[in-house]
Amino acid sequence: MTDIFEEIVRVRREGIAAALATVVMGEKGAPGKTGFRMLVYADGTIAGTVGGGKLEAKVREQALRCLRDNKPSLLEYSLHEHGADAIGVLCGGKVMVFAEPIASRPKLYIFGGGHIGLSLSQFANTLEFKVVVVDDREEFANQTRFPEAEVKCGDYITITRSLAFGDDDSVVIVTHGHEHDEVVLKECLSKATQPKYMGMIGSKEKVETVFKHLREQGIREELLGRVKAPIGIRIGGRSPSEIALSIMAQVVAVRYGKEL
Repeated sequence: MTDIFEEIVRVRREGIAAALATVVMGEKGAPGKTGFRMLVYADGTIAGTVGGGKLEAKVREQALRCLRDNKPSLLEYSLHEHGADAIGVLCGGKVMVFAEPIASRPKLYIFGGGHIGLSLSQFANTLEFKVVVVDDREEFANQTRFPEAEVKCGDYITITRSLAFGDDDSVVIVTHGHEHDEVVLKECLSKATQPKYMGMIGSKEKVETVFKHLREQGIREELLGRVKAPIGIRIGGRSPSEIALSIMAQVVAVRYGKEL
C-alpha cells in the first residue's frame, strides 16, 4: 500500500495537483475511521482510503471540488438511507471529512547563475521554492554550484522558449549582460501564461532603454508594467547577498499580495 505521507511529500516536490481528504470524526459503525486519509489527484485517481463505498465516492467528489476552487472544506456525511445529508447507506452514524488542496512548492526561475543568482538560489531554497537556474556558461550553470536546483545550461533564447510558466511562478532576470536580460525578458513576456512575479536587474537608464526596445518590437505596455525593474526593495545593501535578499523579499511580498 502507498505510504500516504511519502506520497504527499512527492506530490509537493513534483508539483502534482492533488487534494488530501482526512476523516476528522467517524462515529461507531462508520467505514471511515478518524485519521483515515485519501489523496485525490486531478484526474480522479486516488491513493489511500477514507473507508470505501459510497462514502469514498462522495469524498472524492468533494476533494475534486476543493482542488478546482483551491479552497479547503469541511463536510459532514450521514450514513443513513434517507435524510438531507444522507448518502444512501445503512451503516448509521456520521462522518466528518476535511478536504484541502496540497500546496506545491512555488517555482522560482533564476536567469543568471552569477553571484546574485547563487545567493538567490540559497535564499529561495530556505524559503522552500523549487529553483530553476538558467545560464549559458557551464562554469556558472552546473549541479556542483547549484546542488539544490534544477540547472539548465545553454542558449538563453532557446531555453526560455522551451519553458512553460505557471501563474504562481516567479522569474528573476539577473544575467551577465543587458543584451541577455533583454532577450530573456522579451521571451518571458511573450508567453501565454505570465508568472505571478517577474523582475529584471538594472539601473533606471538601462530599464528605460530595454523597455523602449521591447515596445518597438510589439510588447504591450500593460505587460511591461508588470515587470519589477529596477528589481528588489530598497534596503540600502550593495553586496550580492544583500541584493538577493531585497529581491526575495519582493518575490515573497508579491506572492502574498503585499506589493512593495
